[in-house]
Order: sequence, then structure tokens, then C-alpha cells
Amino acid sequence: MQLLTHFLELRAGFEHGVEHKPQPITLEELAERLYCSTRNVKILLKKMSEHNWISWKPGRGRGNISELTFLVSSEDMISKQAVELANRGDYLGTIELIHQLGKGETLQDSFIEWLFSFFGYRAVEHEERFKDTLRVPVYKWLVTLDPAQTFFAFDFHLASQIFDTLIRYNPQTMVIEPHLAHYWEKSEDGLHYTFYLRKGVLFHHGREMTAHDVCYSLSRLKKLGQAATQGWMTESIETITVLNRSAIAIELSQPNVLFLQQLAHTSMAIVPEEICRDNESIFGRMPIGTGPFRLERNDDYICKLRAFDSYFGVRPHMDLVEFWLLPTDLQESTPSWDMVQVYRGQSNSMKPVGAIDKDSEWHQIEQTIMGCSLITFNRNKRGPQFHPNFRKAVDLVIDRERMIGELGGFREAPASSFIPTMEPLVSGSRTDIAEAKRLLHEMGYKGETLHMYVYRNNNDDAMWICRQCEQIGIPIEITIRSESDMTQMDTIDEADLIFYHICMESNYDLHIIQTLKQSNSYVRAHLNKERQEWVDSKMQGILSNPNMDGRIAGLHELVAELQEEKSFLFVLHRSQQTTYHDSIKGVRINDLGWIDFREIWFTPSG
Repeated sequence: MQLLTHFLELRAGFEHGVEHKPQPITLEELAERLYCSTRNVKILLKKMSEHNWISWKPGRGRGNISELTFLVSSEDMISKQAVELANRGDYLGTIELIHQLGKGETLQDSFIEWLFSFFGYRAVEHEERFKDTLRVPVYKWLVTLDPAQTFFAFDFHLASQIFDTLIRYNPQTMVIEPHLAHYWEKSEDGLHYTFYLRKGVLFHHGREMTAHDVCYSLSRLKKLGQAATQGWMTESIETITVLNRSAIAIELSQPNVLFLQQLAHTSMAIVPEEICRDNESIFGRMPIGTGPFRLERNDDYICKLRAFDSYFGVRPHMDLVEFWLLPTDLQESTPSWDMVQVYRGQSNSMKPVGAIDKDSEWHQIEQTIMGCSLITFNRNKRGPQFHPNFRKAVDLVIDRERMIGELGGFREAPASSFIPTMEPLVSGSRTDIAEAKRLLHEMGYKGETLHMYVYRNNNDDAMWICRQCEQIGIPIEITIRSESDMTQMDTIDEADLIFYHICMESNYDLHIIQTLKQSNSYVRAHLNKERQEWVDSKMQGILSNPNMDGRIAGLHELVAELQEEKSFLFVLHRSQQTTYHDSIKGVRINDLGWIDFREIWFTPSG
């Protein structure tokens, strides 16, 4: 491995495609590139020559030019080494090598086919029984699995597999169902709740869950407040009282008709008090819950969930689910997907080959993602974006229909609301370049440059929008920040604009409220303090309204007023395709676009 590392360092200093072409270079130059003495360089060159990786022709006399010829490419070297490591079961070594290829080199098609044949379903024999394993490739990694801090759909979905909540919300029946609490009582005035817990529920480390853990989990979220992603959900909680090991009472300061739905939200999941309290700094990376899967591994490249045999509910059929982080460059590849059992994608070019050639064996589910892409304008920062004319001009220059036509993919429809099934909150978008220019002239815009922050996977959409803004003289620079950075208030406050996609769930009154109340929601964070206080005052009435239609109407009015001043812009709705083999059963795609791993199972292959 050390010799391979030296080879890759050496090869990285030369241009692409120089294999079998002699390269003039001195020993001294090689020593400088490899950070070692000329004596060590000679030893390394000798070993590489013996492996037939290079040909070395030394120059005669000190300082004379020598010739180095590469006989193999870095791609070939890493591909072979990765296959060898994988065959030995060293999966971390495999994935680390794959990431070393992310330096502008192109992977060999044969290696890509081998790599993707490695994913999907496997039945691995272990201790006289078969372990059903699902290995899933992903292109963006986890930020945190701490339920108090989950922000992104991937993190949220995995956290929901690791943790449980007191109760569950059934989106199909719109009914609250028992879960960790088998029964609860509610006072007539809606301010007092008593929950009775199941006995014998175990955390993954073997201790029984008690009412003290429930008290700690909810109190922790309330104490974190604005420092927690969903701390707002505990605002109405006045007191939490442990009655005994299996009963807990919660008193609210004001009526909140969505309180039970909030308790069913993963951010309100129950965590083990002593583990979280004593290890809070690393709890987001290696959490412990009571859920159907326990986290076995979570490093820079591989996350492994193993079925929890002592789960109080129905044990998952799947024994092991692994997620492998792949370099984003691979997302542009078109490998053979014959061996892949499950694949989630947002690009037509990424269908499994089998999905095209074997209609009877492959199934595809294409569904609209519950949510939309948005542009927020930072009204807490001085600049053109503070002026309503500027925000209106940006809206007028974005031709959503043309954006869909030119960028294609799974961009589905112009957005005029958070959720595609919701009535439009604003009138249909229109494009008017002349009016946009007039608005900018009226406000005295001087052509100042603005900074738009995006995640990596939103770059194409953001660049398209920036090109449209250039037509009316608005220069916008795109800044790509990591997912982790984009959860931090300092980063959010730096941006003039943020472009992103928001995912929601079907109980959308709660999730629209969440978008407007969540501490690091870009929509909320980019409102000025006066507007945030106005939103909060409106929310008090909405959360006390027992009529769902009334709550939705109140939210419509609130959002419509924010839209009048273009506090944020709706851009597009997207769809997503999930492809799976006939052998996988129990497939149900949730609102976040993920399969519930506790439900799926596989039939034996023929």
C-alpha cells in the first residue's frame, strides 16, 4: 500500500494520458516531488520497475536528464487494488482507494461495472444462517444522526430507523397511533397529557427505557431551544413530570392541537439519558436508540445498520443495511446495474440496465417529491436583496417552464406552493424582462455582486438562475458549501441568497409550520426580526385552531403575505425514480423518497 501511495503521488505530478510516453526528469526533481532523498527515490523506482509499473532510464552523469515512463495508469492501479481489498473483506480500504480517484482521472468502465455489481442485495452465510444484506451507494454523506439536530432528508430517514418516538402518526389514516407509549390521556382543555410507557423496551446497549429517558429527551430539546434544529416544537411545554418508571405527565402553557403530531416527529425521539448526556459531542455520529436498527458503524465512507434482535416491535426482515459514500464523479457514469436490487436516482441516464431490458423483472416507481426548490433573500443583511424591487425582479427573470425544458431530468413543474398537491399560494409565475429592468432602475440598483450559497447537488439549477439574472445586469457569484456548513447560522447569515430544495411530509400543516419556525430554516433565518415576530404571533392562533382546514387557511394567508413581498421564491417541483428488482418485496416509498428498510424483504433468486 505504501508503494502504491508513492506511485500515485508520482503519477499525480504528470499530465493525463502520458502512459507509455517517456517523460524527461531528474532524480533531484523526483526527490522533491516525493519529499525524500535521491537515495530513497532510487529504491522506490527500483521497486516500481520490478512491479512493471514504470520504466526508468537514468541519465548519465550527475544532473543529466533521465526518462521515466509510466506503464500503467493510476486508475488501473487503484482499480486492481480496490478489487483485491474488497475480495479480502477490507471494505474501508476499498472505499478509501476509490475516493483517491477523485482527482480528475476517469474510471475504467470495467472497474465501474465491478463496483456497482457490488451493491444491492446479498444473502451472506454467517454462523450456519444467511444474513440478508442490502448495500446502497450514496453520493452525499450524513451530517448528524442526533434527532435533535437532523436537518437533511437522508439524516432524518436514517435517524427514524435508529430511534423511536412516544407515538406515531399514520399519514394514510391521519391517526395518532401508540408506539413507545401504549396509551395516553388528555385533559379537556388540551393542556395536560399523561403517557403510559411499554415495559421491557430496550435501548441498543441493553438497558430498559424508562420515563426518565423520556423526560431527559424532551427536556434536552427544550433546553437547547434555538440551538436545536427543531427546538421550537417544545415551546408549548411548560413542565414534564416523571410519575413512575412507566408513566410521565406533560403540561402545556397554551393549547397546541398539533402537539401529538410533534411528539411523533423524529426530532422528539427518545434517547438514553446517560449515553447522550455523557457523550453529547459524539452522539450525532454514533447514537443509540430503541429503533428497529442499531448503528454498528459510521465513519467517513461506510454507515452500517444492523437489525436489532431485541426490538420491541416487529424485527426487520433485513439483517444488515450498508451505505457507501462514492465520489460524486461516479454519479455521471452509466454503469451496468444488472446486479443492483434497489437504486434511487434523479437522472434518466442512471437506470439499471435490467430496468430497460427486463420489464418483467424490474419495477420503477416515479413519484413527485413532497417539497420544492426555493430561493431565500437575506433580509438581515445590507445589500440589494433587502429591497422588494430587487426580489421581484429576480422572480420575473426566472422562466420556470424554460428552466425545466433546458435542464430536463426530473424537474417536473413550476412551483407556486411548498407541496405539489397544495392549492397555489401565489398566482402562476410570469416572466417579464422589461419589467424586471424597470424595477431595478427604479430602486437605483448599481450592479452590485451578490453571493448565492448552494449545496453541491443544486449547482446546475443555481447556475441556470444566475445566467438569467445576468440578462438584467445582476451578477451573482455561487458559493458551494458543505451540507454541514449549511446547517450553521453563521453560514446562513453570510449568504445574500440561498438556493435549495426542501423535502416535506404529507402532514403538511405541521411541516409548513416547521419551515417557518425551525431555527436554521433558511426561510425563517432570512426574515428580519420584525417579520419573524409577526410569524410567531400568527402561529399561536394557527396552533390553537382545532380545525385542519382553518389551520391551512391561516397558513395560506401567512405565506401569501410573505410572497407578496417576495421574502422567498418558489421555483420548481421535482420527481424521483426508485428502481427495484422483482425479488424485493414490501417496497413503500415515504414522502422523503426513501424505502422503509424495516419493511422490505427478498425472495430467493432463481
